[in-house]
Amino acid sequence: MKWKHYIYIKTKVSNKNRILMKLYKNRINVYEIVDKGETLFLKVLYSDYEKIKKHIVTAKFYYVNDSGFFKVKRMITPLKIFAVVLFLFSIFFFSHVIVKVDVIHSNKEIRELVKKSLNEQGIHFLSLKKNYQELQKIKSILLNTYKDKLEWLEIESIGMKYVVRIEERIITPLSEEEKYCHIVANKSGIVSNIKHTSGEVVVHDGQYVQEGDILISGEIKYNEEVKNNVCASGEVFAEVWYETSVSLPIDYTKKTRTGKKRFNFAIDTESGRHKIFKSRLASYETEEKVLFHFFDWTFYQYTEYEVEEEPLSYDLESGVSKALLLADEKIRMKFSEGEKIHTRKVLKKSINDSTIEVEVFYSVIENITKVEEFSITEVEEEGN
Repeated sequence: MKWKHYIYIKTKVSNKNRILMKLYKNRINVYEIVDKGETLFLKVLYSDYEKIKKHIVTAKFYYVNDSGFFKVKRMITPLKIFAVVLFLFSIFFFSHVIVKVDVIHSNKEIRELVKKSLNEQGIHFLSLKKNYQELQKIKSILLNTYKDKLEWLEIESIGMKYVVRIEERIITPLSEEEKYCHIVANKSGIVSNIKHTSGEVVVHDGQYVQEGDILISGEIKYNEEVKNNVCASGEVFAEVWYETSVSLPIDYTKKTRTGKKRFNFAIDTESGRHKIFKSRLASYETEEKVLFHFFDWTFYQYTEYEVEEEPLSYDLESGVSKALLLADEKIRMKFSEGEKIHTRKVLKKSINDSTIEVEVFYSVIENITKVEEFSITEVEEEGN
């Protein structure tokens, strides 16, 4: 398939109809005409451009740009291709080559020992980065080789360097002193669930306990007499209570993505983060991804999603619903495993000037256990 090569040209004339008639008489087809004041833009075949300059001498014509495929072809010069290849090679180099191995530890002997071992395993200046499985294998080799010296080791890839953190193994004699402890309540509540592995449970489900009460005792009793002492262990969950408040602006902006997106790049340096190109979208949301690190610089790819902004307002009902979601999130931030919201109740709701104020009561199932050590006297030990 032979492509027709169209170009855009321009000329400045006072009588535009006369120019067009001359083009017609010379059998030169014009495929597009744009009239901008004194300047006339024309789309013609490239093969006709020389004929125009030769036969129409009453006006000067200037080349503006190619059209379609030939516009792209003109843009793709050998120099630009070389620049793209060089850029891709640089990205590969900067993201796959190590220029520094930084071993962090206060003991110089340990640092040198680990550096030497890593070098033997192929981790050194200008070595290629290892994948996760290879790093784990090298880590296992070092820990097994130096069992008496290394307790823990981690190899972290940061940009073009490996940061190796190690913990020296220090062998200390076991303490002969036995510890005894109770599990006590760290706050007041109603017991809902008890899990224990050692010690004697002294509370039951549904029982109200106060902060400091013993939940699982380290004293093992029989007929009210202490027969043994241990360090109690376990977990006690209880229903505890909180009040929280949320202040929510009545007016807010809803953002909806239109489906249009643009790509951008940014560099993170000591002076801050700088975008490479100016955004072409008026309003947008950004998602970022790290491309590679170069010493202390980090290169990011931005995906900018165009959004339409719609100003909206909450009424009291919708505002309370939104405030409850925010209050739930605020409460759940403090949760650990097994903890949850039991019930909640709106205590107060009101509109004040430009905000909605909501106060909420929460009943939460929470782990209330705390370890508290105790000591026993020699007389008690002899009695046991």
